[in-house]
Amino acid sequence: MRESEQLSKFLNDYQEHVKQVLEPTQHELKNYLKGLRKPDAWSRYLAKSRLPSPSPIQRFETRIKRPESVVDKIFRKPADYPDGLVSQSFRKMNDTIGARLVIYFLSQFRLIHDEIRSNDLIELSDNPPIAYLSEDLYRRLGLEGVERKDKDSGYSSVHYQLRMRQSNVPRNDRPWVELQVRTLTEDVWAQIEHNLGYKPNKRTSFSVTRQFQILGKQLNSLDEFFNFLFEELSRYQNEIIYKDSDPLNAENLPSVLSGIGVGCAQYEINGMLKMLASRSIMTIGELLKVATNTRQERIVSVYRTLKSRNPTNFEIVANFAALSRILQGNEEEEIDIIKAQISFLDAWDSLKGGFA
Repeated sequence: MRESEQLSKFLNDYQEHVKQVLEPTQHELKNYLKGLRKPDAWSRYLAKSRLPSPSPIQRFETRIKRPESVVDKIFRKPADYPDGLVSQSFRKMNDTIGARLVIYFLSQFRLIHDEIRSNDLIELSDNPPIAYLSEDLYRRLGLEGVERKDKDSGYSSVHYQLRMRQSNVPRNDRPWVELQVRTLTEDVWAQIEHNLGYKPNKRTSFSVTRQFQILGKQLNSLDEFFNFLFEELSRYQNEIIYKDSDPLNAENLPSVLSGIGVGCAQYEINGMLKMLASRSIMTIGELLKVATNTRQERIVSVYRTLKSRNPTNFEIVANFAALSRILQGNEEEEIDIIKAQISFLDAWDSLKGGFA
């Protein structure tokens, strides 16, 4: 078979593989990762109920390897793919599907590690995960079964090979996924590095390589500072003692909400505070005055009737804020306001979906 014919057949086979195997797997993987973005997914990792849900994931991305990248990899690594351009070669690859989890803080690497090791929906490869972390951070995190390596550029991340345990794709055809976990700071660094086309040991001048190494260390230090602030705030949230007259803030809101049976995620706190302030709910006492058990039960009842589900914690707080302008006890008026608030939040979600 001529080389052009072989390449054409290979690309057609890969296109069919994408359609039959990779796209369904990508869809299943996205659903799994979407579930991890919900605060409830992390409630079991909370040692203390007064703390907000850690909800470590800032965002995630998935991609299917482009055909030209598959071909390039086969040509670059003939020892790994001795058969060349045949379907068996791309079926052997462990990164035809890639995913990236961006987390907020360094200490959340451990949360992700525990989740990946324990979740019934996925299985880990026999190849150990690789942590591109400093030796000190690697020891502090205590990532069992993870091999540590250094990157000349100073890049930090943890890479896993996994696949879906429950899938519509037959087990023997299920592809392995390369999952990269990195902090928000490191994600910015990695994207700039990629945009500049920098690769260590690829004939890059010493001065450029050295600057990347210095910048990598500075970003690692920045991550350490952010992580320290996160852990200090968590300590205050757990230990704080408050009075009704105290202003609502990021330190006391999780504890106040916990006291009335409402949780929150760390990333929701700022939005909740802004929403409450917009309705002139500025102190703990003002929030407790409007957030009664009766109103909470009413909010839940309306959501179950109209949405066939319970309201999220954010939705409960939004309705408390909306109900603050009327006196308690008027059931009909409160139900109308809750219904209007549901319509408002639905419209807001729809509007947000129109922006990148």
